[in-house]
Amino acid sequence: MENYCKLILLISLGLSPLAVGAGLDLCLKISNDRDRLKCYDKLHGFDQSSEANIGRLENRTLERPSPIKLGSSKAQGNKDADGATISAAQKAYDTIIANSQTLKISNISKSRSGKVYYYTQSGRVFRKNTDRTVTFKRNDSVTLELGFLGSMFMTNQDDIRIKVKEMKVRK
Repeated sequence: MENYCKLILLISLGLSPLAVGAGLDLCLKISNDRDRLKCYDKLHGFDQSSEANIGRLENRTLERPSPIKLGSSKAQGNKDADGATISAAQKAYDTIIANSQTLKISNISKSRSGKVYYYTQSGRVFRKNTDRTVTFKRNDSVTLELGFLGSMFMTNQDDIRIKVKEMKVRK
């Protein structure tokens, strides 16, 4: 029984290309391109309604956007901006400006656990976040540089660079 099923399968697989190829041979003999395409479409059962649109060009006109009006006020730009968005943007702008300014170290303290804290004249506090033995001195002028993945570096006038973390001051 098993061999009988395999034999039928082999015969059907052997004869199926002959049945499909017979129709293709008729289409290959047609020399006109349009007629040959129609023959292929009939063999594969495609719709003939798209045949009328072959070779026709369709012209479409696109509307241009309205020109930019000069002299319009910029306050109309985003009427939907709420107070929280504006305050968050202002806060981000203030931190960027604060980080770009040169800071002066007013005090240096060391905790019991050995952590070093740098206090600036502007009231900001930074903790040394590295095990390097280099340190800053009092009255050093430092600049803040942003590093990869939110890290911060302080660089003084002698190009000594230390990784720091800004501490939140409790009031």
